[in-house]
Amino acid sequence: MNPFHLRFKPHILLSAILLLIFPISVAQAEKDTFMLGNQAYMHKDFTAAITYYQQTAATRGLSASLLYNMGNCYARLEKTGLTILAYEQALRLDHGNADIRSNLQTIRKKNGIYQQDKPWWQWLFDLLGTNQWLLLSGCSFFIFSCCLLLIAVLEKPGVGRIPKALAICALLTTLLTLPPLVYGYLHWQDAVVLTKTRLMISPFAEADPAGAIKEGQVAHPLKTYNDYILVTDFSGRKGWVPGKELGFLDDFEAALKKPGRSKK
Repeated sequence: MNPFHLRFKPHILLSAILLLIFPISVAQAEKDTFMLGNQAYMHKDFTAAITYYQQTAATRGLSASLLYNMGNCYARLEKTGLTILAYEQALRLDHGNADIRSNLQTIRKKNGIYQQDKPWWQWLFDLLGTNQWLLLSGCSFFIFSCCLLLIAVLEKPGVGRIPKALAICALLTTLLTLPPLVYGYLHWQDAVVLTKTRLMISPFAEADPAGAIKEGQVAHPLKTYNDYILVTDFSGRKGWVPGKELGFLDDFEAALKKPGRSKK
């Protein structure tokens, strides 16, 4: 028997064992940091809980539950801006979650952050998330295309009635999804004000104020100049604010790294 073969077999066995153990160890570590975060929250050590949740996100990726838990921690620390940012981002990952919506509504009401009445098309958008509207639009357009193909193939009179009816329904559904998709696209990069700040009439530190904007208010960015961003709030007011005072809803990684800010 080849002695090299005998010496090589233990190495193969050891490598196989390590390959089996390593994924289990990584998964256990991820689970441990999440559980440690929950335990820290139960012991009212909210800062430590946030750190553990961030560590979990770094290895496992972001999820609605992680952002929701972080939002609860920020709420306990009275960091309204970061709380609303976390809840809003969680809703983007789990649009229909009633617990997230309830907590978001509660924190807004508690801090007097009001939103203007929504038009009918915005209520329509809120029925589903942007990704869900996109999926519905894609599926309905696919059905519409297939029906057109069937109509072209079935040339006999009367045979194509069902495909025609389906094509009309699919086309109407596709058109119905367009306004929510456009609205979602336009507001995908909205931002949350992380601390109460001034709206300035120009993008300079010495500029005159044009008013104040509340911590936790959602603002729509219009353009950027150096470190300042021109935004408009729910009432239509415009002004420049420092970019560091904003947390963007589409920037999940940066939002997790935002330093905690004291409530003002």
